Amino acid sequence: MRQVTLCFVLGSILNIQNLSSQNPSLSISESYGAYQIGFKTFTTFDKSRSFSFEENQTAVVEGKTISRPLQVCIWYPSKNNTMPTLTYEDYFFLKASETGEKVLDEVKKNEVISNFLETEPTNKAILSREMAVSMKAVKNAPYQDSKKFPVIIYGPSWWASAFENALLFEFLASHGYMVISSPSVGPENREMPISRIGVETQSRDMEFLLSLAHDIPSADINSIAVAGFSLGGLSNVLMMARNTSVDAWIGLDPSIHEIYDFFKDSPYEDYGRFVKPMLFINSLGFMDSLPFYDKLIYSDAFMVNLPKLEHTDLASQFIKLFGSMDTKENLAIKVSGYNLMVKYVLAFLNGIFRDALTYEEMTEKYFTPNTKDATFLRIRSKRGLPLANTLFVQYQEKKGEGLIDFLNKTKLPNGTPHYPEADVQKLIFLAAKNEFFKTSKDLMTWYHTNYQNTFHDSVLNHINPNQMLEMFLKIYDDNKACDFGYDQLNHTAQLLSMGGKGKESLQYFVLNTQLHPENYKAYFNLGIGYFRLNDFKNAILNFTKCLDLKPDAKYKNLANEFILKSKG
Repeated sequence: MRQVTLCFVLGSILNIQNLSSQNPSLSISESYGAYQIGFKTFTTFDKSRSFSFEENQTAVVEGKTISRPLQVCIWYPSKNNTMPTLTYEDYFFLKASETGEKVLDEVKKNEVISNFLETEPTNKAILSREMAVSMKAVKNAPYQDSKKFPVIIYGPSWWASAFENALLFEFLASHGYMVISSPSVGPENREMPISRIGVETQSRDMEFLLSLAHDIPSADINSIAVAGFSLGGLSNVLMMARNTSVDAWIGLDPSIHEIYDFFKDSPYEDYGRFVKPMLFINSLGFMDSLPFYDKLIYSDAFMVNLPKLEHTDLASQFIKLFGSMDTKENLAIKVSGYNLMVKYVLAFLNGIFRDALTYEEMTEKYFTPNTKDATFLRIRSKRGLPLANTLFVQYQEKKGEGLIDFLNKTKLPNGTPHYPEADVQKLIFLAAKNEFFKTSKDLMTWYHTNYQNTFHDSVLNHINPNQMLEMFLKIYDDNKACDFGYDQLNHTAQLLSMGGKGKESLQYFVLNTQLHPENYKAYFNLGIGYFRLNDFKNAILNFTKCLDLKPDAKYKNLANEFILKSKG
C-alpha cells in the first residue's frame, strides 16, 4: 500500500546494508509448522495483455509495447536442507524487478533504497535494521514432494510489493500451504491507479497466478484460496466471482468495504457466485460499513475485528518499516494484533482444507464470539443459506415436505424473510417440475404471505390463484424468473403463439395489457395474437388501442399496416 509522501534528509545511504543488526520490530509468536520453507521468484509474461515500459527503464526502447511482465513470488513447504535462509534485504530488493528482471548492482540497490526513503514514512536506521533480519525461507530450496499442498493466491494492497506480508506467507508455508503473490502493478506501467481498470488488472494477475499453480508439482490445484489486503481484497472478490475453482476467500481490511461501488457496477454483483467460506479480518477503520459482508447470503462468513489496529497493521512490511517508529506500547499492540491475524488465518484455512469443518464446528472451535477482551478482539459469523437447487435436493425424498418450516427458520428476528425471493421462486418451480404440486402451491402461498410488494395482489385482481400459479410456472420456465413484467409475459405469449398454441397464448397477451395498460406494445402484441388466429375483429380493436396510446413511429407504422391487413 503506497504511503503518503514524506521526505527525510538522510545523507549517504551507500553502506546502509552494512550497519549493525538489531532485533526485528515484528516477529510471529504463534508456533511455526513442521515444514521447512522455500522461496522462489521469477519473472514471466502474460502474453494476452500488453504493457508499456517507462523510458528510463533499462534496455527498453522508448514507447515499445511488450507482453505484460509479472514478478511471481512463491512461498512453499520445502525439503529439509541446510542452506542459509534469506534476510529481509533479499525480499526488499525484489522491488527492483517488479516490472521485469534488472541487473542488481550496488548502484541499482542504492537507487532502490533512495527512492524508498524519499517516498515512505520510515528512516535510514529502521530500514537498515530490518534489512539485516534473518527470515525463515531458503531461496530456491527444493519443493517438498511428499504430498500436495493447498494454494493461496494473494493480492497485495495498492501499489505494494508481492512480499508485503512475507511473515504471514512464511508462517503458512511452514504449516503446509503454498502462497503465490505478485506485486500490485498498474495496467500500463508500475503506477497502480485506484480505479476499476486497476482493480480488474490485479484480478487478472491473480487469475494468471492461478494458472501458473497448475505447473507446480506439489500444488494441490483442487484446494485453492484467494487472499488480499486492502485493494487486493477487492480484486480477489472479482477473481473469486469468475472462478468456481476457488474454495475459500480471505480479506484483510478488504477494500470491497470502502469502494463497494467498484464491485456493484461490475457484472459480478451476483451473490449466487459466492457460496464458499469467507474470512474478514478488519482493523478499526474497516469495522462499521460492511456492505459486502452484509449482503452475503450463501457463504459461511467469519469476521475478526481488531479495534486497536490501524489499517497498515495487517501487513508485516508496514509494521516492520513504519510501525516501529511508534511508541513501544503502540508497537506492542500492533505486534499482538498481527499475531492474532496470523492465528485466525491459519485456523480458517485448517478448518477448510485440513479438517473439512462444518460451519457449526468451525464456529465452536475457532470463531466463538470473544467475551474476554472486546476492546482488542471481536468475532462475528453467519451461516450461509443453501442455493435453491441444493436446498430442494435435501427435501426431494420427502416430496418437499419441510421446506416451509426451513423458510420460516430463516426469517430475521423482526419476522421478515431472509431467504432470497429469487430462490423462493425457483423452489416453487422445482416442486411443480417434480410433480410436488401441493408443495408448489403451499410455497406460492408462503411467498405471497411473506414478501411484500410482489406481483401477487396486482395479478390476483385479474385471475384466480390457481391460474396465477399455472402462469407463473410457465413464465418461470421460459424466463428463469417471474415477476409478471411486460417482457416476461410477452416472451411467453410469443413462444406459445408462434409454437402453434395461439389460444393458450391469449391469456398471457391479455394479462399483459391488464397489468401494463399504458404500454402500447402490449396492445400491439395482443393484436398480433388475434391476427395469427384470424380473429381480425379483435386484432383491429387492439391495434387501434395501440394507436390511441401514441406509439413511436415504428409501432405506429406497424399498427396501421396490420389494420389494413386485417381489413383485407
